[in-house]
Amino acid sequence: MRAVIAGRCALFALAAVAATIVAAADASAQAGPTRVVIGSFTSAQTCNTYVLTSGAVGASASHTRVWGVGSRTALAFAAAWRQELVRDCVDNFSQLRASIEAALGASGRVTVAPRGTPGAIVLTGRVSPVGTSSSSRRTGEESETVEAAEVTVTFSLADGRGRSLFGNSVVKRVESGAQYDGGSIQMSSSRSQGSAYAQLQRDLAFAVSRAVAFHLDPLRVVGQSGRRIRVNYGNPLVPLGATVILDAGLEGGQIRGNVIAASQGFADVESEAGRDLSGVQIGSVVTFAEAEDPASNMPRLERVDLPR
Repeated sequence: MRAVIAGRCALFALAAVAATIVAAADASAQAGPTRVVIGSFTSAQTCNTYVLTSGAVGASASHTRVWGVGSRTALAFAAAWRQELVRDCVDNFSQLRASIEAALGASGRVTVAPRGTPGAIVLTGRVSPVGTSSSSRRTGEESETVEAAEVTVTFSLADGRGRSLFGNSVVKRVESGAQYDGGSIQMSSSRSQGSAYAQLQRDLAFAVSRAVAFHLDPLRVVGQSGRRIRVNYGNPLVPLGATVILDAGLEGGQIRGNVIAASQGFADVESEAGRDLSGVQIGSVVTFAEAEDPASNMPRLERVDLPR
């Protein structure tokens, strides 16, 4: 009898644990993605000043009677002119807020909520004026000059009471022109200001969305098969060809990986040197390296054991 009672108690205990797990899962499902309100994103403006001139010219006639001769007509002209300075300004990144809203919504981890939503996190930011840079390279008789447009966005997350939760800044750069001189061959290319600004706006939107989404729900390893790992984000935040930094523990250190496949909700990564990734643990956090990050551009030599 005691054995039967003990068995029933064990079953009830297991049922209670299962019910608790289901209730927690239901609560997590009901909580859903984090709600974020896209607040103001201010940016520098491009302004032009125009001189407007306006006025009118008028004429009047008068008749004078001259004794014994007849009449004489006199004309009087009057002119009135004025000048005004008109300043016309255009917001360089007028659609940035809408672009961030679309990119965050595509992450699947964040719900973009309307302003005034109770309990929502508020995202705000400011975009710096667009700067320009130039780099040159000369090899023998060949020379190449590349010009680029660069902008920085500073953003922050705050709770409903205005308390800061997270902040960061992101730099984005696009090529605006290039000149090549090879002696007998000269080539040049350029893009319009509008085209460069549109590309910068798109890149900024995805960079900010990545930073926000990965802060709220980090980029993690969810699968591993020796030389390939799978992460919990995919297109469009983790696109094909992107660079990520993997943590292989104390022995393996940090490994630079390339995204070789990207789908909705996940992406597959391999080491750029073909290294074994079995040391990368499932659940470990992965760092996304933006194109402007030195981790995406600096050449690295993998460590090898020298012969004795």
